[in-house]
Amino acid sequence: MNLLLLLILSVDKDIAVIIKAKGDVKIYSTKGTSDAKNGYILKIGDEIKTGKDGFAVIRYLDKGSIIEIMPLSSVSFPEKVTRDTKKVSRIKLFFGEIISIIKGKSFEVETPNSIASVKGTHFRVYQIGDTTTVDVISGIVSLSNENGTIEIGEGESGRCIGSSEPSKFSRPKKIIIEFEDENRKTKYLEMEIE
Repeated sequence: MNLLLLLILSVDKDIAVIIKAKGDVKIYSTKGTSDAKNGYILKIGDEIKTGKDGFAVIRYLDKGSIIEIMPLSSVSFPEKVTRDTKKVSRIKLFFGEIISIIKGKSFEVETPNSIASVKGTHFRVYQIGDTTTVDVISGIVSLSNENGTIEIGEGESGRCIGSSEPSKFSRPKKIIIEFEDENRKTKYLEMEIE
């Protein structure tokens, strides 16, 4: 009986698998530090850090949600939390950027100053200094901290700066880049953003 219980508890700690690791990607676990490799099973409490040429893609084992961990980022995999009697998977973003594709279940991204809660959503979260920024590609994200909550819909963005109340903002639809060519003439490059 004790052996069966031990096996069940051991399986419960497996949370995700690395499906792609490229460049400088380190895993910090109770076993020490190792280079990330495709197929590595992540456990609750593990941390991933990517270098400037590092990139990793993980898939959660429960529902198949995908998280892309971009260069110069640090994330960890804490215990699930209970919200309204449901277990919610989450990832903690210390700094950097992740892109998440969440498949039909509740999921949270925790940053040092906010929590982004989602269900069935494709979104991007950046953590730079004391600022959390969320861009929603599809679905809806609830961005909250101790001072308030906002709902961010498809094509919208929101941010938390320090402990200030979360707010929505618009990304420019068009950007203009000014530069000098090889003859030191000022040129402009105009791009439309979809």
